[in-house]
Amino acid sequence: MAIKKLAMANIVCPRDRLDETIRDMILLEKCEFIDTFLEINEGDFSIGISEENADEILDMEDIVPLKENKEIKQVIQKLETTMMSLNYKPTVHKKHMYGEHDFEKIKDDVEKLCTNFENQTNEVLQINSEIESLRNLEVIECMKNIDIDLRELIELKYFTLKFGFLTREKAKRISQNYDNIKAIVLHVGTYEEKEVNLILSPKSLDVEMGRILRSTNFVEIDLKDAFLSTPKRMIEHNKNELTKHYQRLDEIQELTKKDIKEKSNFMDILYSKLIMENRIDQVRTKVAVTENFAYLSSWVPEGFTDKIDQTLQKPPETLVTYKKSNEVSSNIPVPTFLKNNAFFKPFEMLVNMYGVPSYNEVDPTLFFGLAYILLFGAMFGDLGQGMVIVLAGLLIRKKVSADFSGILTRIGIGSMFFGIIYDSFFGYENVISSILPLPIYLRPMENINTMLISSIVLGVILVFISYGYSIVNKLRLGDLEEGVFGRNGINGVVLLSSILLLVLKQMTNISVIPSQLLYVLILISVILLVFKQPISNKIKKEERLYEENASSYYIESGFNLFETFLSIISNTISFIRVGAFALNHVGLFIAFHTLATMIGSTGGNIAMFFLGNIIIIGLEGLVVFIQGLRLFYYELFSKYYTGDGVLFTPDKL
Repeated sequence: MAIKKLAMANIVCPRDRLDETIRDMILLEKCEFIDTFLEINEGDFSIGISEENADEILDMEDIVPLKENKEIKQVIQKLETTMMSLNYKPTVHKKHMYGEHDFEKIKDDVEKLCTNFENQTNEVLQINSEIESLRNLEVIECMKNIDIDLRELIELKYFTLKFGFLTREKAKRISQNYDNIKAIVLHVGTYEEKEVNLILSPKSLDVEMGRILRSTNFVEIDLKDAFLSTPKRMIEHNKNELTKHYQRLDEIQELTKKDIKEKSNFMDILYSKLIMENRIDQVRTKVAVTENFAYLSSWVPEGFTDKIDQTLQKPPETLVTYKKSNEVSSNIPVPTFLKNNAFFKPFEMLVNMYGVPSYNEVDPTLFFGLAYILLFGAMFGDLGQGMVIVLAGLLIRKKVSADFSGILTRIGIGSMFFGIIYDSFFGYENVISSILPLPIYLRPMENINTMLISSIVLGVILVFISYGYSIVNKLRLGDLEEGVFGRNGINGVVLLSSILLLVLKQMTNISVIPSQLLYVLILISVILLVFKQPISNKIKKEERLYEENASSYYIESGFNLFETFLSIISNTISFIRVGAFALNHVGLFIAFHTLATMIGSTGGNIAMFFLGNIIIIGLEGLVVFIQGLRLFYYELFSKYYTGDGVLFTPDKL
């Protein structure tokens, strides 16, 4: 559960084996190709220097990039158009992508296939075009009660009729300027939340009205080729025409059903190969070639190199060399390969919303997942409602992303756990304790001080963990100034600990360390915060003690010191909202129970039970979800997490 190490693979293969090599690597789904010229221009492209490789090295003098083959997308579009006209949905199979690929042959096969179905395709395209035109005229429905012949209006000798959509605001603006506009604007109805208007104006003013209507974003509905009569007759005619078109589409599909069945496997093969060809072509634009050889660069997981060797070493002419990420030029960013187990993987989505971890950072997903489940559960603790959230996550799994549904199921489990601790089942207390009489229950309203103090203690623990992440990240990057002397480094831990121990003594009279020593530690921490840059530069034996001039540095240090003490107070106190939301959760239930009592009937009680739970799950659940993110993003991530990385995205189908 961490950021996995990546290696840079430099591959040289005969040019006539390039497509096969790219295809095999795409099917491995663990290779992210980069522009090979980035490596070549940096002088980092690696070929094992030996007599056997002399030709490949000398050949690099005439190296050039490959261009995109735009013809592939045209062929794909042509095949898709034919299959769509046949109402056939192809299936992409990897098994069809192996073996030799000859694009010219694939193109010829597509051409023959499309020619066989050309008549059906053309007819279907024409019918679909006519259906779309008729669908656009469904707006006439809003005029069905108006007995007027639109043909007569359109054929007026001295007037122009325009029919289309205007927003209410724009129509109102026109009506307010009737003195300046020589036209009749008639609102005839509303269609799909759009306002339909008839506009009649003198033909001599067509140019002026065109300018005015463009300024109002008027969307005209073209009636030139439509059957024109009264709206009622037009609606009836359009429905009849639509019925005829749909019947004809069914007839075409029935007539071609046998041919489709016979050629379905052939179409699947062609489409699968074209999808792979298109994917290969996207990678080709990152490849460098000479007359005889092709040169590729790709990020691969370090533990996957044996599999790549096994796949690519079949042709003996293919050469593969690897470099560790720290051996690659700093001008080529190393992507981040996140690898978490199935339980915590969904939380990668929320971590990446803030920013992708840098390659050298510690992956915070495990910490985030555990703490977020804990925070959400503590703020939204209810066994029954937690079960609803888990069920919702399972039900929407196929309709939304697996990550989001996974997050719902996990925070729902947290809510269920704390619901048992709070003895709350759909807002009713003492239900769980009556079934399981255990000494584990902590009802929020009966323990307000305990809830608030526990929230702050939880916040302090999470803040200290975030300091630990910060120290590791800074020291990994060699940032001595922030890792040791900074406010989020070792010095910051000492300062926060000293202040908390002083507060503890003032509030409880418990003395862990003598107060005099704590004051000394705080003073030392403050001094180190102020002089952190010159001290760290002195230790590292840098030529300059300050990045800028000394006066600017110390002015900035003064403000940073003030901000440090403010953040120490706000970061810890901010977690009191965890307890506050737990109390608020119970308070909302009390409000709905009170309303149910005021109604004073069984039906009213049942209605308020369902209404209350729906509102609390939907509204308060969303607020608590956001508050949990806020606590992490602002109080914790801001201390140790930069999120400046780029995700490792392997090239695959």
